[in-house]
Amino acid sequence: MKKSILQRIEDALLGHKYYINIVNTRGTDKCEAASFIHYTLRDALDHRNRINATASFAFVETVSFRSRLDYINR
Repeated sequence: MKKSILQRIEDALLGHKYYINIVNTRGTDKCEAASFIHYTLRDALDHRNRINATASFAFVETVSFRSRLDYINR
């Protein structure tokens, strides 16, 4: 993924932007983060569609966060 100089400065100051889905285990009141960190909102939405197709979990919301750790190049 190519980034402009402005995006690189933003990443250095604020951290890289990532997305994670929050899911609910059906039949309980337990909510937790899914085990995948997504690099783009599109990936997170695709994962959301796969979650909704299961009988075990229900999608709650997608949360964005910033981290100075670079999960992409690990």
